[in-house]
Amino acid sequence: MRHLLKLLFFTVFTCCAVSFFMACGEASESSVGRLSPLFKFVTKSTLKEKSFDSLTVVALNTVRGDSIIIDNQKTVTSANLPLSYVDTITALVFKYSKDTIDTVWVTHTNTEHFISMDRGVAMFYHINKVEHTKHLIDSIAIVNSEVNINEKENIRIYY
Repeated sequence: MRHLLKLLFFTVFTCCAVSFFMACGEASESSVGRLSPLFKFVTKSTLKEKSFDSLTVVALNTVRGDSIIIDNQKTVTSANLPLSYVDTITALVFKYSKDTIDTVWVTHTNTEHFISMDRGVAMFYHINKVEHTKHLIDSIAIVNSEVNINEKENIRIYY
């Protein structure tokens, strides 16, 4: 009887431990995909969210050429926009209408982070500097320079 209780306790303990570690691994792995900084759009005079009737965002000079990230989306107030894995400067073109565009250049440091054998490596970024044209954009602030699994706002664009 004593051995049976020990075996039962050992089995329950092992199952709980394995479940706990698997759940922890799944939570951290599921939150890691392609990490992208969160851009928020704000009206400078009111500090309220800025919404666009139409917004298209194109990443320039990617590995596959220019890539459309957002295509004519309505009522956009924020967006996760990817940074380059291979370069340290990412150029993003914001097209608001047929004739009105702004370009944003994000200078960043890329750091690979090992996630797991199954998921491989994720790229974390440190945003060093942001420059932009001034057709509609008034200014840009780096709110959080670290792009990782924390999913916080990184860049605020004032219009």
